[in-house]
Amino acid sequence: MSISEDRISHLSHEIVERIWRDDLADWTDERRALERIKQSLTAYFHVAEEIEEAVRAKLKAKVPGSRDWDILYHKYYQEEMTRRKW
Repeated sequence: MSISEDRISHLSHEIVERIWRDDLADWTDERRALERIKQSLTAYFHVAEEIEEAVRAKLKAKVPGSRDWDILYHKYYQEEMTRRKW
């Protein structure tokens, strides 16, 4: 899953706004907080994409969409998440 830079920027602004609106944190430098959130989202989506590719590589011999494929997909996805400590 590839997320565009514009989408990450939009999500980052939404997160900053929600944190501020719900009074969960105060920023001394909102621009810095926004940049850190963007970095975190970019890193997360990058790892999620790597996991997706690894899982699909393991399942290349299976028929996509089959019940067996779905079960193994979830199993392998969780294993990859655990292995990468996500």
